[in-house]
Amino acid sequence: MGINSMSISDEFVEIIHIINDRIKLPPIEEVFFPSVYHSNLNKKVSNFGAIKLKDGSIGIIYANLTNNIKKNASEIDLQKFSGDNPLELSKNFTSKDNFQKTLALGCINAISQHLLRLSNYKLDFTTDSLGYLQIENDDMVGMVGFFPPLVKKLENANTSLIIIEKRERLVQKNERWKVSLDPSELESCNKILCTATTILNESIDNILSYCKNAEKFSIIGPTAGFLPDPIFSRGVDVVGGTYITHPSLFMELIKKNEKWGPATRKYCLQKPQYPGFKSLLDDSLLI
Repeated sequence: MGINSMSISDEFVEIIHIINDRIKLPPIEEVFFPSVYHSNLNKKVSNFGAIKLKDGSIGIIYANLTNNIKKNASEIDLQKFSGDNPLELSKNFTSKDNFQKTLALGCINAISQHLLRLSNYKLDFTTDSLGYLQIENDDMVGMVGFFPPLVKKLENANTSLIIIEKRERLVQKNERWKVSLDPSELESCNKILCTATTILNESIDNILSYCKNAEKFSIIGPTAGFLPDPIFSRGVDVVGGTYITHPSLFMELIKKNEKWGPATRKYCLQKPQYPGFKSLLDDSLLI
């Protein structure tokens, strides 16, 4: 069976197995979930956690996919994962358990960041995922997941916007944009921005089925730290992720629910320039 015939979750796990067979992965150093550190603080709790490997590679986690994820995190000793091979948690990306799946994507992201570092792949820090779409006034833009800052930017661009959401309470409409529960409305869009959460909840294939008319399709977000091979093969053009420049500082900031800017840089992986994870593996073994 070729990788392309697998589900997207199986593809990611298969890629991690191949990487683990060829290079020694650094063990997990720390798993952070916001519920563990902020449950007794009188402040807004972050929706993001992180898995840090011994070499400083970090995979960012979206910890609020369902109400039970933070609850499950608070009921187990996350320190028990310290020293484990991140491959073991990555295997759970095919699980139906949302907590296990969330941990797994964190490990997949951390391993992916490790390989990008190890191979000395030159990341593109100058192109942003919105700029890559080259949005013009006559475009019909689709947005999967509600990104308030990006909505504001697109309003300033004087373009039309359709936002696809799963949360009914967000459904609304104004002169410039509307929020809909119906993904088939993406069929009228020629440029699309999509949250990386669609990888976690496995809705990406369904979303892409409505995007055949799109000229460009970007997946963005803090949790888009994965190697993009499975989504590039499905027609996605660019992945916008977050590169951790100062791992220790990042962990301090995320635990305090403070802005990550001083410890991160945003980057883009574009399909035409991306060599594939096997090429990154070959490069890492030459160093």
